[in-house]
Amino acid sequence: MADAPTNEPSPTDDSTAGEAVEETKREKIAAKKPGTDSKPLALAQARRNQFALQLFGASAVLTIIATGLVWYLLSARLDEIAAQTSKGTSAASPAVSSAAGDDAKGSGQQLTALQAQLDAWRRDQLASQKELREAIERVSASRAGGAGVPPPPTVGVLDGQGQAGVSRTADVVPNVTPTQAEFIQLKERNRITAYADEAIATGNRKPLETLVEYIRGSGSDHLRDAAQSEYMRVVRMIQFFQREDPGYRLPVGELFKGESVQYEADLKPEHLFKLLADAKQPWEVRVRAAILMKGSDSPETNTKLIAAIKGDPSLEVAKHAQIALEQRIQRRFRLFDIPAIEAWQKEQQTTQLPQMRP
Repeated sequence: MADAPTNEPSPTDDSTAGEAVEETKREKIAAKKPGTDSKPLALAQARRNQFALQLFGASAVLTIIATGLVWYLLSARLDEIAAQTSKGTSAASPAVSSAAGDDAKGSGQQLTALQAQLDAWRRDQLASQKELREAIERVSASRAGGAGVPPPPTVGVLDGQGQAGVSRTADVVPNVTPTQAEFIQLKERNRITAYADEAIATGNRKPLETLVEYIRGSGSDHLRDAAQSEYMRVVRMIQFFQREDPGYRLPVGELFKGESVQYEADLKPEHLFKLLADAKQPWEVRVRAAILMKGSDSPETNTKLIAAIKGDPSLEVAKHAQIALEQRIQRRFRLFDIPAIEAWQKEQQTTQLPQMRP
């Protein structure tokens, strides 16, 4: 029969258990030692922090004191400089005021002298323009048959050939400087262009006649060439531009009230001559009369047409009168070439004169 197990501890087990207990105690003691050593370290750290705070406070106080001292010194220095500057300004202000007064006085005198020169130049310019305008008016009056003026050469007004005529500036001898002369020439050039524009825009004869006066009598080659150029521009525009309405017909009943005419076919050459010569009639009426005169059988027709070419106030009427004349005589002329037309008319009158018997 086997023996039952017993719970009695053996000597070996007792020694092992004792060693474990002692080791555990040593570990506890070792764990307690760091806590015991950290107390002096914390105390030293606290002391160092307190010293740093004291040092920071002392440095801040010293910084504030130094800043205040520097500010005080700077303020005193700035006040001293400002006082010196104000004294220097007050001492120099009379001299500056005196110099400024002298400069202003000198500038005022210069401006006064310059204004006087400008006024004199303006007076000379106005006098020159007045004399030139009077010369133009005298020449125009002479070509219109005015009294007290030397008669102009017997040439047409709208020949456009630049033939020699009465000088427009013969009596004008302005005493002007080169700059003034150039300025006047520029104004004359602008005036020439304005005459051409007016002739094209309105179809009136007078501006074109003024251009011819420039061509014949201008003392400047530049102005003469400019007038010739503008004249050619006007003539070409009148020649190729159709201003009248192609469908326009004469209001015969209104024009000849109380007469037994109702249509254009009923009009006789005398009626057409009357309409063409009446400058009070609208230019459309005179243009239509010139067109209808192409088929006239009156021997006075050509003479009436030539009179319209030379003197009608409308360039459109003069153009259509010349077209009608050319179609009647089967001969072409340059537009408004009045000397050539007058030469042809004189030839016709010469051939029609009766031959004297010996």
